[in-house]
Amino acid sequence: MTIFDTNILIDYLRGKEEASEIMTEGGSEISITVITGYELLKGYRSGKEEATVNELLNRVKIYHTDSKSMRASGSLYRELKHIGRLKNEADVLIAGIVIANNETLVTRDPDFSDFSDLLGDSLVLLR
Repeated sequence: MTIFDTNILIDYLRGKEEASEIMTEGGSEISITVITGYELLKGYRSGKEEATVNELLNRVKIYHTDSKSMRASGSLYRELKHIGRLKNEADVLIAGIVIANNETLVTRDPDFSDFSDLLGDSLVLLR
């Protein structure tokens, strides 16, 4: 299954055709992390946006943090710190959830390029 990052969901909510195609490709269930859900909920600016975000959240699979993803996130954080490439906590938590669930993350966030050697085939970085 594919987990979509916040930037892909924002493009989708804004009606960008490429994001819609990416998210519906293969006809599989759309999934996100709880962090992405939080980022979407904190960012809306109107009642209409709130309703649209809530409607989307009602129909996606949401991956939550658990002991396995917390361990993966902690390990990833330590590795990134060791190699001098620390990122923001939200990205580390998202990556940990992806790793713990053996899923693939689709994102446009260039910060994840520093994760590419650690995530391997579990990362699809769009330009």
